[in-house]
Amino acid sequence: MVMAVINACTKDDPNPLAESTGDLSVSVTDLLFPIEGGTSEFTVQGGTAFVRSSEEWVTVTRKSGDNKQSTFVVECAENTTNSERTATILANLNGAFKNITVSQAGPAKKEEGEFTFRTAAEVAQDMYPGWNLGNTLEACDAGNLFNNNGGVGSETGWQSTKTTKEIIDAVKAAGFKSVRIPCSWICGHISGGTEADPQIDAAWMARVKQIVDYCVEDGLYVVLNDHWDGGWIEVNGFSSSSSSFKALTDAEVDAKIVTLKSLWTRIAEAFKGYDEHVIFAGLNEPFQEYSLFNSRHEALTPVLIKYNKAFVEAVRATGGNNANRVLVVQGPSVSIASTVSYMPASTLPEAAGKLMVEVHYYEPGQFCGTFDASGANAYYYWGNGNHSTDHNATWGEEAYMQEQFGNLKTTFTSKGYPVIIGEYAGLQRAITDGDQAKHDASVKAFYQCVNEYAINNGIVAFAWDTNDVAGLGKETGSTTIIGRAAKAVVGQNAMDGILAGVAAGTWMK
Repeated sequence: MVMAVINACTKDDPNPLAESTGDLSVSVTDLLFPIEGGTSEFTVQGGTAFVRSSEEWVTVTRKSGDNKQSTFVVECAENTTNSERTATILANLNGAFKNITVSQAGPAKKEEGEFTFRTAAEVAQDMYPGWNLGNTLEACDAGNLFNNNGGVGSETGWQSTKTTKEIIDAVKAAGFKSVRIPCSWICGHISGGTEADPQIDAAWMARVKQIVDYCVEDGLYVVLNDHWDGGWIEVNGFSSSSSSFKALTDAEVDAKIVTLKSLWTRIAEAFKGYDEHVIFAGLNEPFQEYSLFNSRHEALTPVLIKYNKAFVEAVRATGGNNANRVLVVQGPSVSIASTVSYMPASTLPEAAGKLMVEVHYYEPGQFCGTFDASGANAYYYWGNGNHSTDHNATWGEEAYMQEQFGNLKTTFTSKGYPVIIGEYAGLQRAITDGDQAKHDASVKAFYQCVNEYAINNGIVAFAWDTNDVAGLGKETGSTTIIGRAAKAVVGQNAMDGILAGVAAGTWMK
C-alpha cells in the first residue's frame, strides 16, 4: 500500500511542491551528495508520512514508520551530466507538506580556451611512465553496434570497480604520469543518428569526460582512443567477415572512413576546450583478429594508412585546440616488426611535430600471457640471471627487446615521431611448482627493462592493468598493478620494476 502511493506520485501529479502551513517536522531540509552519489536518511516526525522525488536520479524508500515518526532512505545516483543538479523530495503527512532540497555536485569547472601546444617530442618526455585503465570504458557486447540504444555498455562489465577520483589519485601517487583510457563508442553508446553518422549517447560522453577530468586535474596526461569497440573497424574495416578473410571493396573502405570521421569529429568537439594533457589515439589494434590477418600485414597496411589519415583530418578539421593537439596513429597489428617494415615515417599522415606512433609489446607471449600462458609451455622466468631448471624464456629477453626498441628509434623517434607502447605486461603468477622468488625477480626485471629501454629510445610505455586482483594469487596470473577497490599498489614487483626502469633510463640516450 505504501509503495503503491509512492510510485503513483509523479512529477506531473497535482500534489503541490509548495510547502503547506500545516505542522510537519523533518530532520533535514537539505541533502548534499558528491558527484559519485550515495545514500542518506531523514525522519518525518508525527506519523506515517508519504514522500516522492521530483527527479528519477533520486529515489526514496521507507525504512520504518509508525504513528510517531517515519524514516526514509535516499539514494542518489552518480552524476554523469556536465553540471551540478538539484531535486526536491516532497514529504506529505496528513495534508501538511515539507520540501527537502537535494543537491549534487557536478564536474569541476575547467578553464577552457585557446592553449599553446608543445611538440609531440616535448610532451612525450613528460608522459612516462604510463598506465592503462584497462577492461573498463571499453567493455562492450559486440552485438550492440549502431543500434541506437545508448547506455548498453558498462564500465563494470569486465571488471568490478567504478572509476573514482580517488582511484586516479592512487595511480598518480604510485608514480604514473599518464593514463591511457581504452574506450568504446560504437558498441552500446549510440543514441541516434545513422551508421554513417552515429550520435554518441550524451550520458556516456559525460562519463568519459568525468574520468578524463579526474586525470587532468591530477596533472596526468590522457591518451583517449577508439578501442576494439566491437570490431567495427579493427576487424571489419579490413575484412567484411570475422570468420574468414574477405577483402573490402574501395566503396566499403570509403564508408568506414565516413563513419570514422564522423565519430572522431564528435569526440574532438567534446574535448576541444582541453589543453595538451588530452591526446587522441585513432584506433587500438588494427588487424586484431590475428588468424585472419597474420599473413596480410603488408597487403592491408595501405588501408590502415587511409584510416590513420582520415582520423587526423577529422580532428584537425574541428579547429581550435584540436588543430595543434598531439595525435596518435597505430601501426599494423601494433606489431613493432610490421610497423617498422610496412609503415615507415614517410607514410604518416602529417609531418613531424604533433604526431606519435603506437605499437604494443607482449613478447614473449608465453611470459606476457598472450600465448601458452599456462601449462607446460608457459614461461615463468625471464631475464639474464633469473632462469630456473625449466619454464625459462628461450627468446624475447633483454637483447631482443633492445633490438626491437632500437628499430623504433631508428624508424620514428629519431625523425621526430615519438612512439608509445600503448600496452605491455608480464604475468605475475603464484608459482606452485617452481621458484617463486625467481619468478618475482623476473616480473620486476621485465617491467624495468621495458621502461628503461623505452625511455632510452624516446618511447613512452603504458602498463596494461585489468583490475584482476584475484589473479595475482593464481598460477595463471594477472597483469594488475593498482588494486582499484583498495586504491593501492597490489602488483608490487611490476611497480618496483617500473620505477627502477624510470630511474635508470635516459630520454633518447
